[in-house]
Amino acid sequence: MAIMHSTNEDVPAKDKIAYFSMEVGLQSDIATYSGGLGILAGDTLKSFADVGVPSVGITMLNEKGYFYQKIDEEGNQIEEHHDWFPQKYLEHLPN
Repeated sequence: MAIMHSTNEDVPAKDKIAYFSMEVGLQSDIATYSGGLGILAGDTLKSFADVGVPSVGITMLNEKGYFYQKIDEEGNQIEEHHDWFPQKYLEHLPN
């Protein structure tokens, strides 16, 4: 599970918005979303940060990410996995 937060650490937890989404598109090279709803969730969290809304975003974290799909000439699905490395992008929050 990944937790993203705004920089308003001094705001009590009870005064923050908790935004839950199964997928969040924050960057195209972080394959944790498959389409429009993931992009919308990412844009919502980015907007919160831009205007200073105290918030925390909670989503699923899959190190394998989504895969790219191709169909061969016989109609079979071929998956091309997209590995990404969360430690390159995310940081642990203090308890």
